[in-house]
Amino acid sequence: MDGPGRPRLYQDHESFASKAEDYFRVCEERGKMPTLAGISLHLGFDDRESFSNYASYGEDYSRTIKRARLLIEDDRNQRLANPGCTGVIFDLKNNHGWKDKTEQELTGAEGGPIAVTSIRLKGPDE
Repeated sequence: MDGPGRPRLYQDHESFASKAEDYFRVCEERGKMPTLAGISLHLGFDDRESFSNYASYGEDYSRTIKRARLLIEDDRNQRLANPGCTGVIFDLKNNHGWKDKTEQELTGAEGGPIAVTSIRLKGPDE
């Protein structure tokens, strides 16, 4: 049993995992895009943090949450192939840790090392 406060909505991992899987089944049947907000609501939570906080209740809960997040991320990956996927890219960056990454390589003439030349200025007394 938990400490003081409201009792958990899910006292056992099996019912938590089953309800999470049910969410993805319902999304598929209805042609809906799965979301973190959607699974949180489906599980009866008032916010996404409550869903994520269940990871602190043990490895089984944590594994279910990781799987749900991965299924949602995979859905977004699949949608990247479609034109007009700006919203999908936004979701991946803001909810799944994706980042724009730019790599720059600097070289000197003909791909060689960069030459550094130093110039010493002389003052009026030198």
